[in-house]
Formats: sequence, structure tokens, C-alpha cells
Amino acid sequence: MKNNKSYSLKLDYYAKIINLLSSNDQILKKVSRFQTAAEQLISNHKEMMELNPLLSKDITKAEKAKNKQRSELIDKNLPVLRIIQAFAFDKKKKGLQDRLAYLTLEYIKTCPDDELIKISKKIWLLATKYSGYATSYLDKIKSTLNPDESNVNIKFKKEYGLKPEMIKNIEDSNIKFIESMLLYREEMKEKEKTAMKMKKINKHTKNLLDNKIDRFAILFEKENPKFFREYRALRDKQAPEEVTETSKQEANAENQLIAEEQTNRTEIK
Repeated sequence: MKNNKSYSLKLDYYAKIINLLSSNDQILKKVSRFQTAAEQLISNHKEMMELNPLLSKDITKAEKAKNKQRSELIDKNLPVLRIIQAFAFDKKKKGLQDRLAYLTLEYIKTCPDDELIKISKKIWLLATKYSGYATSYLDKIKSTLNPDESNVNIKFKKEYGLKPEMIKNIEDSNIKFIESMLLYREEMKEKEKTAMKMKKINKHTKNLLDNKIDRFAILFEKENPKFFREYRALRDKQAPEEVTETSKQEANAENQLIAEEQTNRTEIK
């Protein structure tokens, strides 16, 4: 939001300069390079105007959808995880207990999205391994043709409460989460690409003003004083971000001078 506001201010600022230059077209025509620079400024401004809506695009809908699927995936995994942990403790499977020890509720809720997908896959693999749930294509075909559950599956469900649909729910939720995550990341990527383009064009525009248009405008200080005064008045009213940036640069330069002076004094001593 801060970047969007910043660019909106810059666009308004550039538009005022363009308006002044366009209304004094007869002056620009006297120096061909001045006219070319002004045309480039207009072109840059147009391109930034086209990019600005893309930069301002609201992606909260995709983010909320991703977060919703994330919560659902966690909800589907937790009961299965607790069952596997109980099974590991009950059967004194120390290795399995150690592999699951780090999977606390806090860790799962705060881990990155990619890590959650790995955790979900791990829980699913362990659940299918110990419960006897069909995982391969052929096994699933057989279980569909013969709906009677295997002895291992029945025993595990009876002893620990793990039902096949609980494992299936993890599969479905994982797919939905990955889809929503990829959609959100794609929208984020587009915004980042747009931001990079905007930054590049804005930098070029600032250099164009500082190193060309300013220098051409001063040529008319005496010949067209009214135009020059109006131009300088606009240029002196820098966008707030530019003023802040200039102040920071001046402060950094001052601090550097102080540091250098202290170093020199130390060396003299």
C-alpha cells in the first residue's frame, strides 16, 4: 500500500510537469533534444500509468483462499498425526516417536507453506504404511472391487480409530492447498514483476528530469522567464518520498564526514 501511494504521488507530480511542458510546446521545439526528452517523459508516464493498476491489484482474495485451505489441511492432518503418535508410543517404536517429536501444534501452525506440504506428505505416508490403507493404483482398484477392508486396516481402525476416509481427506486437502498456494504465488509474482518495472521506469524518469530536462529548461531562464519560474516551482516541490530520500542521503553524508574526521583525529594522536 505504501508503494502504491508513493507511485500515485509521483505520477501526479510527473503529470504536472508534462502539462507545463506540453502547454509550452513552442519553447521545446526550439531545442530538438529538449522536445525528445519531453516526449520520453510522456512515454514513461504513460507506461507507469498502465502499470499502476496492476501494482494496485488486490490479491487478498487469493491470500485468504490459500490461508483457508492451509487451515483445513492442518485440521485434516492433526487427528491422524495424534493417532500415529499414540501408536508409536503404545508399540514402543522409539524411532517413530523421534521422527514425530518436533511436530507440535505450534510448529505445524507456524511453519512455511512448503514445509507444511512436506509434513502432510510425511503423515500421509506413515498413516498408509501402518494402517494398511491402499495407496497404489492397483491396490485401490482391488479395494474398490472388493470393498471389504483388510484385516490390518480393520485392526488399526478398531485399536486407534484411524479410518480410511481420514487419510483420503489429507490427500484431497493437500491438493486443494497446493492449488490455492500456486495461484496466490502466481499473483504475487506478477505484482513483484510489475513493481520491478515501475521502479526501473521511475528511476529512468528521475534521471531524465535531473540530467536532461532540468538542463534544457535553464537555457530559457532569460528568454522565457515565466516558463522557467513555473518549471522551477514545480521541480522545487518534490514528491515527499524524494524529499525524505534526499534528507537521508544528506544525513548519511554528514555522518560519514563526522566519522572520517574522528578517524583522522585518532590517526593524528
